[in-house]
Order: sequence, then C-alpha cells, then structure tokens
Amino acid sequence: MPSKTKNAVPAELPRNWPDEIKFLSDQSYTALATELRPKLSRAPSDNQSWIQIQRHLIHAVTPHVQILTINDDKHPAFGQRGLFAAEDLIPDQFVLLYLGKVHSNSLSDTNPHSDYDLSLDRDIGLSVDAAEEGNESRCANDYRGIAERPNAEFRDCYIQVPSTKRADGVRWERRVGIFVLSAGKAGLRKGGIKAGKEILVSYGKGFWEGRKLLGMFRKDDAMLKIAQAALEC
Repeated sequence: MPSKTKNAVPAELPRNWPDEIKFLSDQSYTALATELRPKLSRAPSDNQSWIQIQRHLIHAVTPHVQILTINDDKHPAFGQRGLFAAEDLIPDQFVLLYLGKVHSNSLSDTNPHSDYDLSLDRDIGLSVDAAEEGNESRCANDYRGIAERPNAEFRDCYIQVPSTKRADGVRWERRVGIFVLSAGKAGLRKGGIKAGKEILVSYGKGFWEGRKLLGMFRKDDAMLKIAQAALEC
C-alpha cells in the first residue's frame, strides 16, 4: 500500500548511501498506519518512565555515525554496508532513530520479503520497515559472527512532533532508537563505542530463525550458512 505521508529529503545524503533506497528524515506511514498513529502519542502528564529525545539530538543526517562498506572477507556482511561511529560514543548515548515506513501488522500492509522490519508497538500492531526507505540506522548489523556481544541496542523512545490539537503545538510520539549499551554494573562497557568501531545490535534469534527457514525454502546455501552460524553464536 502506498505511503500516505510525504517526507522532505535532506539536501545532502550520508556518504555511501545506497542509490536505490529513499532517504528519510522522519517516518513515512501507510494509510492503515496513519489511522493508528494517534495511539502512538503520550500525554506530558503521564508519570510512567519513558525516554524523551530532545530536538537538538535529532539530525536529518547524523554527524556522529558513518556508513562504510565492509571489506573484511570474514565479516558476515562482507561487501555490504555497516554503521560505524564517526566519533567516540559514551554509554547510554542516543545515537539515532530507526526510520522507515510505518505499517500495520496486517498481511496486506506488510512486506513479507523485508529484512528490515522492526516492531514499533506490538499492542497497537505497528512496525517500521526500512527495506525501501529509511536512514543510516538500516545499515546497523547484527553482532553475531562479528563480536562476542552487541555494543548498542534498540530502545523505545519519544520525540516531539507538531500537533494542531495542543496549545503548545507539539506532542510526544513513540519511536525506536539505537542507543549505546550502558556501562553495566561492573563498568565493563564504560568505554562506550570508540570512533571507527562498528555499531552492532542484536536482531534477535527470531530473525535468524526466520532467515534459516527462508534459506531452506529458497535453497539458498549462502543465506542458510550465515543464519546457522548466527544461531550458533
């Protein structure tokens, strides 16, 4: 289903951005997702703990990350792109939002072939898919087969978006962001992510189990081998 919302494309794209992918500075929404979008908002009076990302931390093109082509032939994503720190990132630092096309979880509104689909709100039934449009976050690789553990993670968060119904003209709306992992109780990750290091997340074993089944169905030995190796990590 076509996207109902339009997004401005920045005058400059990130270096090494893939030509075939539309670059987004904010989410786009399918028609079905647009109907559910109001449910993503939270009132400022809500006293539950939730992460608020201030406007000055959000950039159309994120300056503290860079997209690089993987040249290590032992890397699972050899020849593809990865997301790297362009400067030192400290523990718990917000890196960037995961942007794409927000869609409902109904079969008619979902791309069954996407490898970039991430749950946005399970209760509402919305996900965000960066297969055809997104930002630098779509280049973040899974840690399996690269490192012992991830150095970053997906976290739910909220940003301010325009609102014609509120007196102050804004409301808080749910997003998913990539954050540097915390230092941990023992402080083992207090160094954060150093400049030049790859930003690695966990896709979850469910992702790789799905890739394994898809590789078996397609008789794709390369996909099957990578998925099996990831599941053994």
